[in-house]
Amino acid sequence: MDNDQVRSFIAIELPAELKKKIEIFQTGLKTSRFTFVKWVDPESIHITLKFLGDQTLARLEIVKRVLNICAAGCKPFTISTGQTGCFPNYKRARVFWLGLDGDLDSLIGLQKEIDKSLAHEGFPQEDRPFTAHLTLARLRDECSLQCRLEFAGKIQGVSFEPSCSFAVGHIALMKSTLTTHGPLYTKLSEFKFRA
Repeated sequence: MDNDQVRSFIAIELPAELKKKIEIFQTGLKTSRFTFVKWVDPESIHITLKFLGDQTLARLEIVKRVLNICAAGCKPFTISTGQTGCFPNYKRARVFWLGLDGDLDSLIGLQKEIDKSLAHEGFPQEDRPFTAHLTLARLRDECSLQCRLEFAGKIQGVSFEPSCSFAVGHIALMKSTLTTHGPLYTKLSEFKFRA
């Protein structure tokens, strides 16, 4: 049982009000022409702080201990929605995202502290800089360059209005179960900020 693998990640969950606004925003952009775009279910959208991949239950206990310590030293902070964009860029769009504003120093500091603390426990550190965002849609791999440009033409310059602010007071350890309909996320543990 202890050797069972759990696909997991660390995240900040979004309030229901923001998820509803994201759903309305996505609906306004959807079109049957873009069959190559996979929109993320708003209920599944979150801020990923660290992807852990497959871990044993014993390793997850170490993660929980680290997250408890990190959360204990963190004060609640407020972030808000920002501008939209694409990874890696609009000309080669693969991911359509909603950026974040507000107290990004606290958010980035928290992510760095978690990454550094877990590195001391043998978890690989992130090799890419942290970019605060919410993934709204992904373009399928087989999508042509022409299709990517057509989609980018529709979304470039589109604003998420009005901006939505929300307080962050905890982090969550999440389980990801891959299904044919997309990943299902289940919260394993929650760690409240206590500073």
